[in-house]
Amino acid sequence: MSQIKHVVFDLGKVLVDFSYTQLFPLLRHHGAPIRDVEDFAVRARLVEYELGQISTKEFLQEINALLNHPLSENEFQSAWCGIFTPIPQMLSLARRLQTQFGVYIISNTSEMHWNYLRERFSLTELCLDSFASFEVGQMKPGAAIYAAAEKRFNFTAVEAVFIDDRPENVAGAKACGWQAIQHQSYGQTRDALIDLGLNLPAG
Repeated sequence: MSQIKHVVFDLGKVLVDFSYTQLFPLLRHHGAPIRDVEDFAVRARLVEYELGQISTKEFLQEINALLNHPLSENEFQSAWCGIFTPIPQMLSLARRLQTQFGVYIISNTSEMHWNYLRERFSLTELCLDSFASFEVGQMKPGAAIYAAAEKRFNFTAVEAVFIDDRPENVAGAKACGWQAIQHQSYGQTRDALIDLGLNLPAG
């Protein structure tokens, strides 16, 4: 019989998809010399923002420092939060799992994205509890964020399975004693949960 009582989801690319294909042309139109996601992350101090080390105001200042024509906070927020789209089958899976398991979310993300996502996708209804990296000053795959989840969600590592699209985050969870699944598709993740002995609700 499975010991798993709790299912912890990553958010981006698991429950909610995202793409920078509309954001980057806007920033480039305003003069930002951005090559790709990695270049943007360094220039805008994105990791520091997602760790809570700089504020939303400071992040916007970093963005506008890249631009010839600055954006207002509302203009940038609209573009910055417009990158997300739902993954219906995975959102449905999370809702179904709530009938038998504790469902939680942890995400490497920033204040502006987190506030938007919580409202847009009704995260308080989708899971029992959730937190983002900027709130705890820790990011996956570091062990500290999994320890923070165990403490906040009140479970032990052997009781949890973690679902994330990034292999390093899956490896980080496993190193902390969790079961973990690298999400690639709805069907693959569903089957992996069944293989772990979870009796999934129909749907």
